[in-house]
Amino acid sequence: MKSNYPANFQEISIWSKDHGITPAQARERYAQYGVLRAIANSHSLSDLLVFKGGNALDFVWMPNRSTRDLDFSARTSEGVTEAHLEKLFNGALGTVTNDLGTHYRVHSVKKNPPGPDRSFPTHVVTIGYALPDDQRNRMAIQSGLHSRATIQVEVSLNEPICGTEPTEFDGAHPVSVATPEDIAAEKLRALLQQIPRNRRRPQDLLDISVMLREKAGLDLGLISAFLLRKAEARDILAIKSAFLVSEIWERASTGYEDLRITSRGLFVPFEEAREVLLDLVSRLQIPD
Repeated sequence: MKSNYPANFQEISIWSKDHGITPAQARERYAQYGVLRAIANSHSLSDLLVFKGGNALDFVWMPNRSTRDLDFSARTSEGVTEAHLEKLFNGALGTVTNDLGTHYRVHSVKKNPPGPDRSFPTHVVTIGYALPDDQRNRMAIQSGLHSRATIQVEVSLNEPICGTEPTEFDGAHPVSVATPEDIAAEKLRALLQQIPRNRRRPQDLLDISVMLREKAGLDLGLISAFLLRKAEARDILAIKSAFLVSEIWERASTGYEDLRITSRGLFVPFEEAREVLLDLVSRLQIPD
């Protein structure tokens, strides 16, 4: 587990060389690890949040491509407000400052989309940080100002959580992490949602194709069941023929090649990734 991130500040330079990433990227990863450790030290946050998405793959299941955000689903939406999250994160991050020497401060928590009566809102928590040698940003945080170095934590509400496993991040409590089958199902649903949400999701195609190339033993029955559940929640039709719509692939191809430089290990070319994903869909237990 610890090989997937530097666990102390002195390791960053060596870790970056060993993993083929820049020192700047390794520094950001260390700061992300600090946030995960803070969540692990908070009984409230570790009970509430499930770590998911590309960084969950990279930190836990399949090191290959890191992302800027840390994505979570909340187990409940009851009482989860901007003020509540700011209080929980600031309290938890204080313990990490003492343990790691990295200073953190919540800059803002914003609900997206704003307003009441949103079925699937996301709270975006922007956290400023300063590593032990970053005097300028440390002074800014200590003065109540904003650090120029930030991490975004996205907390999604009302999303179906289908499969999780507890994972240690050197804290007092394990952090729940979405299983590979849960992550694959959510990424498949996101590809189908590109059209109704007017989005482009090349990263989901790449991540799924790499998972299928690198990670043996994925349970296709679970992926099928999880996809149907997640699609139903969003009123998306999860059928095999839906993945044959050309616009899905036009959208997923936009920016796909740019992901090559973010991949430390395997990069699957677009046409190959498309065939890999269509082969997966053909074997899923979902309607034609």
